[in-house]
Amino acid sequence: MATIIKVSLFTLVIVVLIAGFASVIPQLESPAPEVLNISGSVSGPELAALGETVFESPEGGCTACHAVGREGLRGPDLAGIGAQAGTIVPGKSAEDYIRESIVDPCAHITEGYDCLMPQTLLQTLGTAKVTALIAYMQSLGGEITVELTGEEAAAEPDNPGVGVKGTTAEEVLVNAGCAACHTVEASGAAGLIGPDLSTIGAVMPPDEIRQSILDPDAVLAEECPAKDENGNPVSGPCQAGVMPKDYGQKLSAGQLETLVLYLSELK
Repeated sequence: MATIIKVSLFTLVIVVLIAGFASVIPQLESPAPEVLNISGSVSGPELAALGETVFESPEGGCTACHAVGREGLRGPDLAGIGAQAGTIVPGKSAEDYIRESIVDPCAHITEGYDCLMPQTLLQTLGTAKVTALIAYMQSLGGEITVELTGEEAAAEPDNPGVGVKGTTAEEVLVNAGCAACHTVEASGAAGLIGPDLSTIGAVMPPDEIRQSILDPDAVLAEECPAKDENGNPVSGPCQAGVMPKDYGQKLSAGQLETLVLYLSELK
């Protein structure tokens, strides 16, 4: 009986310690994504303005690859996309083309570029913000036709962007968009934007890996994939402002530590 009591007490202490550790993990190291309050009374131009906010926010992450009026770091110039979108695929309207390009980005790949865009934007942003993004894209040289009804807006979660699905490290890598940017040989990820993480555990301790997730611009890696003036793959210095800064808000304590442990073991 005494042995059983000792084992039970030891188990209880371990559970309490784990719970306490999880509660102090810095999940709010970055500001929470701004919540857009969109209703059916929003006009086309107002919806487009909200879409521009999403486009430029860390939550959307669009500016990590795209720009307007110049070529983006990894994506094409989006100036004039509102007029061009309706002419790219015969029979497909500009609204439908833009929506599909956001929700299923590998469906239409611009010549000379790779499919790097995360396929989870509808999950992480929600319908209202994706619709706002479409309005903004249409406003770049075209006519805003997309609409968001009051019922659709009211059905949106208060903050659909918070939370990444998955419990295993492999699931988090995909659902958080990490696999779209980083190469991780063990998981089959072959991203072409951020540094190769295939052996990251051999050069960075867990604390530094955690910091790089929560505050990605604190320490920049020396080598990232790049392209020369002829479009050939080369290596170049990693750029600040590319990796989203809100993973401290999106990932749960368990997901963060699972990811850190997984990466730290890649040696």
